[in-house]
Amino acid sequence: MGAASRAIALDVRYAAAMESQQLASRRRTMPSARAARQQRSVLPSAILGLKLVAAVLAGGTITLLVWPRDGSSIAPRSVESDRFAATFGAHRQESTVHRRAGDGSQRHGRLGEATSTDSELERDVPSNFPRRVQTIRFAPPQRLAALSPAALAPAALPTIDKPLADRPPAAPGINPLAGKQLRYLIGTDSSGSGRDDEVTEVSYNAGPVKRGISIAYCNLFDERNTRQYGPYLRTSDTAAQYNEGQIDPRGPGWEKNLREQFERRRKQGFEYIELDNPDAYSAKDVIGAIDLAASYGLKVIAKNPGLVPGATAYVAHPNVYGIIVEKGAGGATDMDALRRKAGKPNLPVWFVAFGGGRGWAGSVASSAKSYRNMGVTYSSAGEYGNAIDVLQPSS
Repeated sequence: MGAASRAIALDVRYAAAMESQQLASRRRTMPSARAARQQRSVLPSAILGLKLVAAVLAGGTITLLVWPRDGSSIAPRSVESDRFAATFGAHRQESTVHRRAGDGSQRHGRLGEATSTDSELERDVPSNFPRRVQTIRFAPPQRLAALSPAALAPAALPTIDKPLADRPPAAPGINPLAGKQLRYLIGTDSSGSGRDDEVTEVSYNAGPVKRGISIAYCNLFDERNTRQYGPYLRTSDTAAQYNEGQIDPRGPGWEKNLREQFERRRKQGFEYIELDNPDAYSAKDVIGAIDLAASYGLKVIAKNPGLVPGATAYVAHPNVYGIIVEKGAGGATDMDALRRKAGKPNLPVWFVAFGGGRGWAGSVASSAKSYRNMGVTYSSAGEYGNAIDVLQPSS
């Protein structure tokens, strides 16, 4: 019994000793494990820091290598900018007569338009921006840059498609024809020498007079019926009466006829022309002819505009500088209303008559004396072989 008790006591002491030894061992190893865990938690942060430092150094090295040393821009001129400049520089202004399909309005000429560009195309970069990148500025070609702002502005030619009330009035200016009497002598090649205070219109074959202002007679018809400006129409009684060819505006002969006359008249030294027989055509056809005349530097006198559908647009055209009216084409009151509606209240108007038109000339003179810039003449020598004053214009 005593031996057994001692054995049990020894076992208990041995177990306690072993437990105490294991506890001491664990206490000794705990700081070492905690330190290992701390080392493992710090290591990723250190690696990340090293990577960041390496990235910064690499970025700085690359920047130093590619940074321009001569101060020039790193932005090269783009191919698109060169293509745009080449295209813009190749643009030319032209006066053309365009074919218009449809209802009998066949052609309509229009002067070219020039386009203006903005003077400022570059915006300042903020001062705190890392570095300024040079931008490319597009400039118009030298030819357009030399034009005045008025020349670069969009053209304000009236068109038949736009209501006249919506169009701006014609710019005010001095008309050299205002206040002068017209000598309408298209029926003779002997126009005399002219006078400084008068306007003389000469026949299809005649040249300008020596003194005063000359107007050249031109014809929308084939004047001599040469049959060289076809195709032709057969709708005008006037063309049949005078044995002149009514040219179809849809055909190539229309423009050919006009260009030949305009070139000849320009070489002769004329500044003004009359386009006869406009009432056989639409207003668009007539306006196209007026535009073409302007491309030759020739100013137009409107003939019998009251007989032309779209008369207001016809008279309002900036290249129209006067009106000639024959018997049956309107009176003084009509023409004053027309020129006012067209925005040209002081446009010169001349009434001309011959043969049996002497009474009409006197009647229209009685009304015209109440208006400015209206004159009346009568021809006693056949159809416009001379010009006798019935009413002098008052300016």
